[in-house]
Amino acid sequence: MATVEPESKLFHATYRFTADDIGAAEQIADSICLEQSVEMPRDAVPDHVSSSIAQLLSLFPSSDNLWSATIGYPLHLFDDDPTQFLNVIFGNISLQPGIQLIDLEKDKLHGVLPGPSFGIQGIRELSGVSDRPLSCTALKPVGLSPDELALRAEQFAAGGLDIIKDDHGLADQQSAPFSARVKACVSAIEKGMQKSGKRTLYFPNITTTPNRLMDRYREAADCGADGVLVSAQLCGPAIMKELATIGELPVIAHPSFSGSMVVSHSQGIVAPLYFGTLWRAMGADFIIYPNAMGRFSFTVEQCMDINEHCRQNIEGIKSAFPVPGGGINRDTVPEWMNKYGRDTVFLIGGSLYQHPEGLQFAAAEFQQRLRNT
Repeated sequence: MATVEPESKLFHATYRFTADDIGAAEQIADSICLEQSVEMPRDAVPDHVSSSIAQLLSLFPSSDNLWSATIGYPLHLFDDDPTQFLNVIFGNISLQPGIQLIDLEKDKLHGVLPGPSFGIQGIRELSGVSDRPLSCTALKPVGLSPDELALRAEQFAAGGLDIIKDDHGLADQQSAPFSARVKACVSAIEKGMQKSGKRTLYFPNITTTPNRLMDRYREAADCGADGVLVSAQLCGPAIMKELATIGELPVIAHPSFSGSMVVSHSQGIVAPLYFGTLWRAMGADFIIYPNAMGRFSFTVEQCMDINEHCRQNIEGIKSAFPVPGGGINRDTVPEWMNKYGRDTVFLIGGSLYQHPEGLQFAAAEFQQRLRNT
């Protein structure tokens, strides 16, 4: 006799898709249940493993021809593995047009994903900043030498910036090899902090192949870096979980290579869930996303939803700092602070580099606006 798992042993995922009527919607929902669990016709599944079939828990129209279906996946399908978790909730169906993942049962995520090792409170303790948003900039451009990048880092630190990260384009190029760059920047930031009298955190980019990434993580820690930058989509969920499990350094997640996952209105994963919930649950302490009004396509409403997903209470998972980047300059910081609130890290690049008074002055001005707004 076929069996089904009780709801307490199911993980809920909600999808949105187009269907002309209830019959068509039921057919699509049932196909998702089968495709993402047993991947075979229902009548071909042996009775003794039928409890592995995902279950349709609810189906309702959300607007014209759009339907929302909540599907329950047996928890044993995930095998306590973050890669398998993503494979189950959005594996083969990510290849099918018109199916979008829009929500997850967040309070069960901690059973599969670790969440940030530091979280907002831990980062505030590390930075010594308890009552305002944090500032951040990126060391760039690629092509500069370690000493040239370090000089920029020293000037930013002397101006009092809270966080300096590598640009995600800085890897291990001959112009600024990883080891030389990290050592030079750590030393330079220490000099800058002596001038500012405050803490500045440095996050080198360690994005590379898995084995080399772990070597760079260890080297960054040994050199005195305060955290690391990782392009989460390029490196994958297993790496993010591993770094969060080690927990020695906080992690900034960069959105490179993730655009095709989030920019469609009918495909992929909705951006707030993808950036604000999934990346946070994978272990990111900071989540960089493309801010509205910049060179990317997100709306203010989407950005505010991402912020909310980063911060909202989720059982067993710490909150993460949203880091809007793009569309923010030194003159509009107060406006964005009023929109996004104190638990935000504001990432500004080009506007600081363009300041006529230089990088140290630009950083100090940025800090002053964060303190005074």
